[in-house]
Amino acid sequence: MSDAKNRSFVEGIHRFSIDPGYVVCRIECSPFYACRTQNFCGGCKEMDFLLYHPEKRELWLIEVKDYRFDARPKVKELIHALCRKVRDTLFLLRAASLCCPEEEPLEGISLREFARLSEQARTIRLAFLMEMGTDKLFPQGTLLANIRAILLRHMKFIDPDLVCAPITYPGRIGPWFVTSAHGDVSKRVEARRKKRENSKEQIPGMRPASPKTNQETDKRPLPLWKRRQMEREQGQKGNHESRRKGR
Repeated sequence: MSDAKNRSFVEGIHRFSIDPGYVVCRIECSPFYACRTQNFCGGCKEMDFLLYHPEKRELWLIEVKDYRFDARPKVKELIHALCRKVRDTLFLLRAASLCCPEEEPLEGISLREFARLSEQARTIRLAFLMEMGTDKLFPQGTLLANIRAILLRHMKFIDPDLVCAPITYPGRIGPWFVTSAHGDVSKRVEARRKKRENSKEQIPGMRPASPKTNQETDKRPLPLWKRRQMEREQGQKGNHESRRKGR
């Protein structure tokens, strides 16, 4: 496998290609995180990508959010979640350098190795890459500018030049560039799928579910909206009184 292939990682529907010279850690691939620290103190959050350049001694914490497909939280809730991710990740790096065992993650280097390397960092850079979806009142550019201004109030002491931009921002804003994943998934998601498929195959006597026949489908109760539509088509008013008269 080529080095270029090793330096690309899928997050959602996007593929991130990391510049040479940076080592990459994906905390979500660490068993230490999944089995130990993830549930620490009511839940420990992590950033999606950690990058470190040993020569520049530069540490990047990168979070990726795509709200075009999921409900977007209120700005106050989003700010709180992002700040918590930064705080928990910095704590996790220190704890992992002392407590994390040797691991072989599916992607990137081990959390323990990365944590010990990044102890030599001189600067910490923060990047929040987000797609905010459609909003008639606040265009994405305006919304991201407001979010960045609020984030700066909270985290200027960490990175006064923090990045807050769309995921597919056309310019160079960090040591990466983003392309479409073209249907590919991360190795972690792929491993989870294989594990689920293997567990189904190992269950004795388990047969694949057969498709439901038309007769079985007809026995299902109609959804409420469909029943109310049929009542209106039959001239009923759609209230409790008219339904009692119909009976």
